[in-house]
Parts: sequence; C-alpha cells; structure tokens
Amino acid sequence: MSVMCWASEQAGRRLPRTYIWATLVCMAGGCTGAARADEGIDAWASWALAPKVWKGQTVQAPELEPRPEADMLHLHSRELPLVLHVPLRSSQRRAAQTLQALERAYVSLNAAGWPLPPLDADGGVDLFVVPRARCAGFASCSGVDGPLTPSDFDAARSYALLASDVPQGELAACVYSALAQAGLRAVDPAESASWVRASAELAVWQQTAGPGCEDSLARGQAQPELGLLSERPGTGDAGALFLAVLSERTAPELVRNLWDTTRQRSRGLVPEDRLRSSPDLWEVLRQTLDVGHIALDDELIEGAVARYFAGPSARRAGAAYRVLAALPSDAAVPLAHDVSLRGGSLHLREHAPLEPLGSAYSRVRLPASESTPERLQVWLRGELGARWSLTAVRLDRSGRELGRTSAPARNVPNSYLPVTLDPETAEVILVVTQLPEQLPDADVRQTAEHGYELILESGP
Repeated sequence: MSVMCWASEQAGRRLPRTYIWATLVCMAGGCTGAARADEGIDAWASWALAPKVWKGQTVQAPELEPRPEADMLHLHSRELPLVLHVPLRSSQRRAAQTLQALERAYVSLNAAGWPLPPLDADGGVDLFVVPRARCAGFASCSGVDGPLTPSDFDAARSYALLASDVPQGELAACVYSALAQAGLRAVDPAESASWVRASAELAVWQQTAGPGCEDSLARGQAQPELGLLSERPGTGDAGALFLAVLSERTAPELVRNLWDTTRQRSRGLVPEDRLRSSPDLWEVLRQTLDVGHIALDDELIEGAVARYFAGPSARRAGAAYRVLAALPSDAAVPLAHDVSLRGGSLHLREHAPLEPLGSAYSRVRLPASESTPERLQVWLRGELGARWSLTAVRLDRSGRELGRTSAPARNVPNSYLPVTLDPETAEVILVVTQLPEQLPDADVRQTAEHGYELILESGP
C-alpha cells in the first residue's frame, strides 16, 4: 500500500521569544554574567528546535489510487478547467450530458464556497466514469493519488469518480456529489468517509433542492437504528439528513465552514503513514455549537424526532423543515411498534437494538371516542453503557404536532415520561435515541449496540 508524505510544519521561530526568555533570566539572576544568559539561550534553543511529537489521535493516511487513465476518451470543457474521462464506447450524448452537469456543478459549488479538487499537473479537475465497484457500490466517490505540495496543511491531490450505470435522472445529482467529495477529501484527507459523503450530499441538496445522489437522503431513512456519521461510509446518508436539518436550524454555511477549521499539519509530528485526526468534525461541531450556547444533544434529539415527519403525505403534514418535506413518499422511517391503547398496559420489547445515535419510532393510537384516557405513562428501560433520550410527540388526526414532552438524556438507563392527553390527540409518537457516553468519533469502530424496552400504561 502506498502512503503519502504530507506538508511539513513551518520551522521558523520568532525572535521575540528569545528576548522574553533572556529578560526572565536577567530578572531571576540579575544578569550577573553573560555566561549564564548564554547557557539559558542555548537551552531554550535546544527545546525550541527539538522535534515535537503529536500525542493525540491519528488515522492511517489515505491509500493512493492511480487515476484510471487507460482506454478512455478525454473531453475538455471549453471554458472551465475540467476534464471528463469516459470509456471508449460511451454514448456521445451521455458524455455530453455528463460534461454539462460537471460544468454546472463546478460553477455552483464554487459560487457557494464549497471546496473543489485542486488542478492536476495538466491544469484540470478530473471526473472519471468507472464501474460501480470502483466506488464500493456507491454511485459516486473520489480518489486520492498523492499529497498536494507545497502546502502549509495536510492536503491531497484528488479526483472525482462517477459510476457508469447511474440512471439518467440521477446524473446531475451524482456528478455534484462526486465533485464535492473530491473537493472535501482534498481539503482534509484525514476526515472520515461518512463525513465526506454526508457533507457532499448536503451540498447536493443545497445546490439542487434534490434528495441527493440516488435519493441518498431518503435512503438514509431506511434503518434509523444504525445511527449516523460513524466509521461506516453508509451512515453518511442519514448523516446528510441530520446536517441538512441542523443547517436549517442554524446557518446554511455551518457545515461548509466546519471543514475550514479542521485542517492540520502532520509531517514531522507523526509517522509518515499517519495523519493527525483531532480535532475532527464532530469536535469542531460541538465547539461551534457551544459558542452559540446550543447543546449538541438537543440538536441530535431534534434531528431524530424530525425524521419521523417525512415520507407519505400524512407524515409530511407535520414536517417543520424543508428538507424533510421535499423527500419522496417512500422516505418514511419504519415503525418499531404500531399499537392501539385502549386502557391497561403494554410491554414493548421485540425490536432491534440501537447503535450510538440510532433511533427507534413507536406509534401509539388512541381510541376515537369520548373515552380517551387523560394520561399516557411511558417507562423506558435501557441497557447500561449508553445515555438514553425519550420523546413523546402528540399528533392530531391530520398528523400535525400538538406538542411534545421529553425526558432529559442521562446516564441512568431508566426514564419516566407522563404525557397529558386531550380529545384532539389522535396518536402519540415515541422516539427513543441512544446518545453516546462520549462525543462521537467517526474514526473509531462503534460496536456498542444497546437494547431497551418500553412500558406503556394509560389512565386518569
């Protein structure tokens, strides 16, 4: 496996530090002799110029992947530094449409401030049309074939890849995604694949108002129990939806700006086949929200609850965010339970466990009669080793939200939530989310699945 040598840290030192140190020496010893000061300066110089060692988290440098140049036609944009590489037997019409989509994506992403891949040795940005297997089954991806030098920070020479079997209707969105992924990997080659994919799909949504490459945002709804933005690239689909909701709640440029603050230098501080990976995007996101007095837990819980209001029209009626209202009708999160409560109690325990940042949804239908109970009591019993969030959302018969109640997230695995009902309440949606005990880290394998159970009881 080939690895990269990354840009080195600047070696220059500022003279005022020497002056300050010498002044402190004089203050301590009265400058009784030039020899003592010289010894102090020598000691400081030895410390300042000694190699430093980074003791924080690192990740493996990206594996170098040569650009697939063989047996391809090379189509150059007339006005932009873009080169499209397609198989020899490609349709001329399809190639022309792909090049046009590449030009639109380049102009749009550049105008919005998203990073773009650096120019290669021939002065162009490359998009290669390849078999889907080259992208590990995804419709779009990117590759790295070396470090970008000279550079003050870790940076990569990157290129975009597009699966050759992308449907015509998905062509534009997937070209956007491929180009955005290549630009993000160039900016921070140490960041995880799920964050790269999620951020690129967010860029697609913001620039096209579409649900991502091959409906990635809708695809991320299929298995909400698996969490989001973990070490698995596939969790970038659900992660993109979370980032889209977060951007609507804060600022459209939030995620784009996060990428500018994670850039680092690695050479001389870590082995040549490693890159510094802290602070990563999760760390920077939490710090950014803290500055604005916004709790990351609150945003994660809000994102989890919001995901319910997507898909069929009955759910979209309660959508509070544009991205959820725009998803197709098959983008509903599945229900772990769908029960009717007519008095007495129910014990719900047959469902999938949750991964960190995974969520589960249960619908409790209330009788359409004057005998509607006055209160629903909910007990959550979760396994140790996780923090649990429990939210109850009351809906009317049209699917619109009447109100919600939440039990605060805590390390104690048991929660109790009383829900006051009224005649307008037709159903209650219970949302359970597993919050990690520590800040999520997309570079570390997550194996902490945890089970839980719900106990429901209605009455006066």
